[in-house]
Order: sequence, then structure tokens, then C-alpha cells
Amino acid sequence: MLLILLAISIATLLISIHPFITYPVTMLLLPRKETKPQNREFRPSLALCMSVFNEGKVITAKVRNLLEMKAAYSPAASIHIYVDGADDDTASQLRQFGEAIDLVVSTDRNGKTYGLNLLMQRCESELMCFTDGNVVTPVDGLIELASHFADPQIGCVSGRLDYSNAGETSTSAAGTLYWRFEEALKAIESTTTGVIGVDGAFFMIRRAAYEPAPPHLIDDLYVSLAALTRGYRVISAPEVVVYERSAVRWEEEFRRKRRIACQAFNVHRALWPRLRKLPAVTFYGYVSHRLLKWLSPFFALAGILTGALAVYLAISTTKFVLLCSAAIAILAFCLLIRARPLLIVFSGLTSLAGVAMGVLDSIFSNRTYTVWTPAMSVRPGD
Repeated sequence: MLLILLAISIATLLISIHPFITYPVTMLLLPRKETKPQNREFRPSLALCMSVFNEGKVITAKVRNLLEMKAAYSPAASIHIYVDGADDDTASQLRQFGEAIDLVVSTDRNGKTYGLNLLMQRCESELMCFTDGNVVTPVDGLIELASHFADPQIGCVSGRLDYSNAGETSTSAAGTLYWRFEEALKAIESTTTGVIGVDGAFFMIRRAAYEPAPPHLIDDLYVSLAALTRGYRVISAPEVVVYERSAVRWEEEFRRKRRIACQAFNVHRALWPRLRKLPAVTFYGYVSHRLLKWLSPFFALAGILTGALAVYLAISTTKFVLLCSAAIAILAFCLLIRARPLLIVFSGLTSLAGVAMGVLDSIFSNRTYTVWTPAMSVRPGD
């Protein structure tokens, strides 16, 4: 029994770390796909779309940035913005730009995906670019992303997101470390399997590769995975760097991870019949990078519990209680003195707990998070 428990513990722990350690290593062993040279003169018609909620603190600066990007790209570019029932002055600030933007203001909250789908019906551009209100983007970002679409096999291109406040708290530090890992992994996938899902901060997609997401599903993950299932390449453009703030409080990050995991697992359930038919290597990437990552908290918990049970059976009850008490005391002391390395680990564990809760939300309650309130600390001044 002891050996069986140890074997189960080791196996489940290895599965839990696979998305973060063994998967990236195996990806490095795969042959690289050739990427055609970028063509910065390739500038087909483009629609820049954004769905916003309460972005009053940043929306004016954001639209000015978008107008600069449009001017740098081509007169064929257009800007489309949907306001999702904002209760601040977001809409009134946007109206000052007049006909420079195509503005749709809803008095009701319908969700980000609903808004983007509505904007897509108002344009016929060959390329569509999506971004968020709190993201800082480079003026030549549209040119750089569009340059990859000279290759007809490219269906979707994502910029690289950096968090601008890594040193603010242990929570923002943990979030930044994790996201740097994600971006490094996407860079590897970009030349092998294709990027397994993009982030909504700043990405561009070919209209022929675009499939509108159902309004209750998260748009960025759905449309990029759907493009993969349709045979297009999804790549990362690490030269296009965009910035936003990471959540600085652990409770905000927990709620954010819970929402994102629930939304992502809902996408998994909707697209699974198509995802399981992906080419073998791409399917391996999807299961490793996405599915097992969402399930990793459960495998880690199973490994810890079976390992603890094995230790309990191997030693006396008294020694086991003393061992657990000592471990708890050490952890409590480190948290009390606010040891930064342990606080970062704590923030990471909090995020994993949020992921676990989000998956459970998706499976057992059919929750969708169609509308949500963003973490306040990711906005400047909050």
C-alpha cells in the first residue's frame, strides 16, 4: 500500500508540473516551422475593435493612441468601440472624438464578447485587431502585426504583453513571473505547434480565420483556438510589446484567475469536439498547455494528499503530527515576518486555488462570467 501511494503521489505531482516544466522542454525538441519574411508594406483594410466598461481614467489617452496607430498604418484602418453599460464618464469622453471613431453605446451590460461581435457586423475589413482599454500599445503595432499576414497561412498574430508594475507587491511580482513564462512558451509554440490561445491585450486575426465566439464565452481564447482548428497558423510577435498593470492584491488575483479559468474551461467544453481532431503535435500542445494547466491544481492536491498519507503510514502518528505542526509553524512565521519569497509563493498558490474554483464553476454550476468588473488595481491610480 505504501509503494502504491508513493507511486500515485509521484505520478500526479509530475502531471501537475508538466505544463510548466516538461512540456516546455519537449517543445524545444520539436523541429521549427519556417516563417516567411515580414512585409511591412502589406497593409490591407483593418478594423481596430475594442469593448470597454468603466475606463474613464484611461479611455481618452487610449483613443488618442489608437488614432496615432491608425494614422501610421493606413487610411484603410478604422476604429470601432463598444461601451458595455458603463456607469462612469467613459461614453461621454468617447463622444468628443466624433466621427473619428465608430462608437456604439449600450445602456445595458451585455458582455465584452457580445460587444465585439456587434462591432464585427459593422465592418468588412480583411484584418481585425483587438485590444483592451487599459493596455498601452506601440504606435507601429498595427504595422508590425499586419506584416505577418503577407503569409496566407497565418491566421492570427499576438503581441507580447509585459506587466508594468512587477515590483509593486508580491502578488504583482508573482503574476509578472508567471506571465513571462507564458510569453516565453508562446514564443516556442509560435514556431512549432502554433500558439495555443492568445491573450486579448493586443492581437490581430484574418477575417477568413475569424469565427465569432458565442456571447457567453471569452472571445480571445475562442477565436484563436477556432483558427487553429480551421488549419491556420497562430503565431506570436514578440517584437510588438504592449503594457498593462497586474493586480496588486491577492484577493483580486484570486477572483481574476477564477473568472478566467471558468471562461477558459467553458471554451474547452464548447470546442473540444474540434480540438480533439487537431494534428497530433498540436493536440499535445493543447492538452499540455491548456487542459492540464487548468487541471493542475487538482493533480497537485492529489499528489500532496497521497504523499502525506504515505508518510503517515511510514511513521508514527505522533511523529506525523509533530512534522505537520513544525511545517505549519515555519510557514506561519515566514508569513508573519512577510518574507518576500514566501509571499510570492503564497500569491502563486492563491492563483492556483482561483483556477481550481473556476474549473469547478464551469463544470458544476455552468457559470459563464459573461459580464464582470475588472480588478480595480490594474487601472492607474487605483
